[in-house]
Parts: sequence; C-alpha cells; structure tokens
Amino acid sequence: MRSSAAQGLRFLYVHPVNLPGVEANGVQAAETCRALAELGHEVFLIVKKLEEEAPAAVLARLGLAPHPGLFLVAEPAIRLKNTSGLRSVLVRGLLLWFLGALSRRGRTVLYFRTLKDSRLARFLLAAARLLRVPVIYEAHKIYAEKRVDQGFQEETLRRVRRLEGKVFARAHGVIASHPLLEAALKEEYAPAGRVRVAPNGVRQVEVAPAAKEFDAVYAGSLFPWKGVDVCLEALARAPGRTLAVVGGNPEERLAELCARAAALGLLDRVHFFGQQPRQAALEIVARARAAFVPLDPEFAEGDRYTFPLKLLEAMMLGVPVLAADSPAIRTFVTEGRDALLFPRGDASALAAALARVLVEPGLAARLEESGRALAAEHSFAGRAARVAELARSLFCH
Repeated sequence: MRSSAAQGLRFLYVHPVNLPGVEANGVQAAETCRALAELGHEVFLIVKKLEEEAPAAVLARLGLAPHPGLFLVAEPAIRLKNTSGLRSVLVRGLLLWFLGALSRRGRTVLYFRTLKDSRLARFLLAAARLLRVPVIYEAHKIYAEKRVDQGFQEETLRRVRRLEGKVFARAHGVIASHPLLEAALKEEYAPAGRVRVAPNGVRQVEVAPAAKEFDAVYAGSLFPWKGVDVCLEALARAPGRTLAVVGGNPEERLAELCARAAALGLLDRVHFFGQQPRQAALEIVARARAAFVPLDPEFAEGDRYTFPLKLLEAMMLGVPVLAADSPAIRTFVTEGRDALLFPRGDASALAAALARVLVEPGLAARLEESGRALAAEHSFAGRAARVAELARSLFCH
C-alpha cells in the first residue's frame, strides 16, 4: 500500500519573509502549510530566514507542533528585490536549481502569495514553466488598488497592473482569500487559471482560564488601514474603561499611537504590550471583555477583502467582538448575532457598543456563543482542503 506522502502532492510554498516574524501572513502561511501536511501532502515552506536555529523552535513560537510532512527551509536567495547584473543571474540560476531539486514531476505545485517582490513573482512564473510544474498564486488583495490607497504615482500603478495582469494570465490556479476578492479579480483581470475561494481560518487553541483584566483589546498589526486610532478615540469617550493593545508592527506606528494616547490622557488606561509570541498574545486577548476589530474605510483591503485572523481568534476564545461594519466583514458576520458592528471610523459608536457589551451580560453571552460557533466553521484544515482540491484539479486532464 502506498504511503500518504506518496499519494499526496508536494507543495513548494515560497514566501519571502522571516519566520516567525511579526505579521499575520507568516502565521497564515505556516498554519495552511501544516494543515496541508496533515492532509497527507509534503510541504516545503521556503522563507527568507528562520529566526530560530531549529525549525521546531520556529513552529513552537507560532504555536505549532512539528509534522513529518512539513519542512521549513531558509533560502535567502528568494529575496530577489535588490539583485541586479551578474549577481542576479547567479542567484536566479541557483534558485532555479534549488526548486528543481525539490520538484517531483507530476505531483509538485509551486505556490506563492505576494507581489511585493515583483522580480520574485516573475521568476516563479518562469520557473514553473521551465520545471513544467503548475503554479498557484494566493491573492489577498488587488495590489494596484493598494498602491492607489498608498498614493503612488501613475507610472508605478501601471507597472503593478502589468505585473498583476501577467500573474493572473499565467498562474494555473488562483486562491482568493475572500469571495468579494474573487469577484473583483474576475472583473478586473479575468484570470486564465482556475479560481477557488479559501477564506482565513483559525485553529482551536487551549488557553488557561484567566480573570478579565481589560475592558477591551486590540490585537494585530498597526498599519493605518487597520484603524487602530479609532480604538483610542473610543476609549477617550468611555471614562474609566481600559484597553490592551497587542502588536508592534510597524514600530513607528506604535510610537505614534503611544503619543496619541498621551495626548488624549489615556496612558493610565491603555496598556501597550508590543509584539508578543502567538500564545502570549492569545492569553492577553482572553483576559479582555471585548475585542476591537476596527478597519479604516478609506482602504480597499479593509473595506472589501479582509476576514481578519484576530477576529476569528477572539471568537474562538469566547471574547465578544466589536467590528467595523464593512462589506468584507458582513460577508461572514451577522450583526447582533456573531458580533456588534459599528460604522467604520465612528469612535462614539464603538464606545457605545463597548458599553452595551459591558452592561448587558445576556448580550455578551450570546455573542460569545455565536462567535465560537462561527470560528468553529472556519478552520485551517478546511482552508487547506480547498487549496488541495484546486491543486489536484490542475493534474486532471
């Protein structure tokens, strides 16, 4: 009888980040790869750098146990952004050889999920053709829209659109992280390959019961589109209430938020924990009576394409969620049942929603129960199954 590894596929998941790193995309990648391994596939998660000497230690910091089908590989050459000339040719040659050595004809899939390094994206498309393996691109946004939000000039936007057009024309398969993103991709680029939706997931994690120390918590990155500023503004309208902020990426934004809290006179009521290991971050979230999931309405990514990991993690922990009312969130969350939704950017409405949860125990209990049920419906195992189904279909003729 053939082993599960022999029956499964081999995924070469190229992601030019450091692990465990400070961003949620590293957690998402590692969780998806481990779930694929649990399904019987061989998965090589190829990153720029491992921040611990032993892969098992990296996985431990991500809250994951090792798996015999999951291999973490540090390959600095995958960062092609700053290479040029003869060095660029040599690096690409070595990287092509490296990927070829891992490939197994007829069962290998090349997989990537970022266009930040445009040179790497183009290389991977070419490598897939040379190695005769299918390539899957995982989309979490339309990069051209993101660059518009960031204020880039038209010349840059044209380059990004050309790159995205090439990726969607050549990728054999596309994973869209949100149903609204799938619709937007089909309208904007009409991908040539097969498209599947695989939303974010969450893994059930054991967290020891703890006393509630904070009225609210925000956990996640601090980029402007996350809308963290409105959390501070809401707290200023909620006398005596406390807020925990977990996250420190990017560092300059943490400094800005600390300064803003000081200007609002909130330093005695806001606890900035900075970047925390995953388990520690979850334990802090579990110590809060409510979780904030704000999103800035001016950014397309937060408005239409996100289903935040931190939203699912809070629900999984039984913490009532107060989330920005956006098309992206409403796709999955029902107002008043799974979470309380407030108009995006409206600090007064967020403060009022917090007051309701804190003074209405019946409401908090209903949100907790329904949130747990919603989180249970969105697992990384389910996400990996969708990815694997798409990958298998690429070998069917």
